[in-house]
Amino acid sequence: MSTINDIIQSEDYGQFEIKEIYQAAQLLLQEFQKTKQEPEKLGDLITHLKKRLEGQAAYPLPVMLECSQLGIRHQLQQDWNSPMKQRQLFLFESLYFQFRGRVPAPVWNQICLNYAETLIYVGRAIEGLQVAEAMIEAANDPSFAKKDGEKGWGLLFYSTFLQDTVEKAEALHAARDFLRRSHEAIGSENGRALYADRLKLAENMLEKLGPVDVTSGYKPNFFEGREKEYRDWCAEHRLLLNNANEFDPGGMMKLDTLSYRHKGDDKNHGEFLSGYMDALVSEFTSLRWTLFEALEQDAKEPNRSERLKSVFRQAFSLFDKIASFLNHYYKLEVPEQRVGMQRIWFQEEHPKKPLKPFIQDSKNAALKALYWQAKEVFGYERSEQQSIPMLRTLGLRYQMERSFVQVIDSPEEVAKEGELRKHQMTRLELERLAMSMAFRARNSLMYLGFALRLEKK
Repeated sequence: MSTINDIIQSEDYGQFEIKEIYQAAQLLLQEFQKTKQEPEKLGDLITHLKKRLEGQAAYPLPVMLECSQLGIRHQLQQDWNSPMKQRQLFLFESLYFQFRGRVPAPVWNQICLNYAETLIYVGRAIEGLQVAEAMIEAANDPSFAKKDGEKGWGLLFYSTFLQDTVEKAEALHAARDFLRRSHEAIGSENGRALYADRLKLAENMLEKLGPVDVTSGYKPNFFEGREKEYRDWCAEHRLLLNNANEFDPGGMMKLDTLSYRHKGDDKNHGEFLSGYMDALVSEFTSLRWTLFEALEQDAKEPNRSERLKSVFRQAFSLFDKIASFLNHYYKLEVPEQRVGMQRIWFQEEHPKKPLKPFIQDSKNAALKALYWQAKEVFGYERSEQQSIPMLRTLGLRYQMERSFVQVIDSPEEVAKEGELRKHQMTRLELERLAMSMAFRARNSLMYLGFALRLEKK
């Protein structure tokens, strides 16, 4: 049996078992986290593992080691938007989309757990909750035992965006219950200690909030028939513009409650922003209804695919309209033709320039969550690579707006060669993209609403 020192001092890692090298890299990561001094051979071990495991089901494991390495490096920086953080998010995003349904449940659950944790820490608690929910039940899997705990951790962070006392209390109660269940299910001592600390934090936050009668938040629903089906579907897929959709999708009043009412001396500016927000909400609810109706249609109906394409395009257009709202709200004075969600954050609206003060110096966690979500949609400007799903999505958007996209159902319809193949997508891909872009647009509107309330506070 090789010792850790044998592996670290060796110039030929190929003579050792993969499991031994993996354990050595884990120990060096722990040393790095403790001392804040990066061990010399850590990167070499991770690179070797990636090469040895390329094309295998265990390949995500060394990539997650690399993500941990990047996370520690990021902690040593003064820049919250460091290249290490962008690279880490890119790697997790790629793992999540590339390996879903392609690796054993324990490996998949590790991907979800680590990705959810990273999303939550950058403020994207909504997406962190979604990723944690994607974990798959597997007996004797230590990662799956943390699923409820991670959902509780996400709700704890989410509660910090909420201004309404009853909503905040409801979210924290749900967070505490999830954390308690996970703490009881976790077998390892270190895991139990971590979630015990998080459980204590949730209890302290509830205590600080003081007594709150959560029963006063009873929300009756009066919807019937098709409208009820639609509202239930919205809640199930987290598509309601309602704070409670993240922690009480079943018992909430299934209404869209997002709005903005300006408080200040400049009434004309306030009326403009209020009307702008109402228009954003109206546009989103319109595309959401189109999505609901299209997905109910028979796949053979000719206009079904065109309706889904319109949802996809409209969701994309909302990102730029949100950027335009930010331009007016923060009085950035960017010409309208230069406004875009991927550019609004940077000096001279150029991704290679520094961030503008309104985001660089901001303490507004929801505004930063909106920024980080823009990276997922339009790319990480400080990362050396971009994810294939993101590039594919942007390419399809361009084709739908400037050219055409043919929707196909079977392998026989795939073009053998030429330009046509670039303009093809499957019906399942179209459905998935329409749903995912609607969800992202919804989340952007939610983060925008939270950011505005935090600015007021």
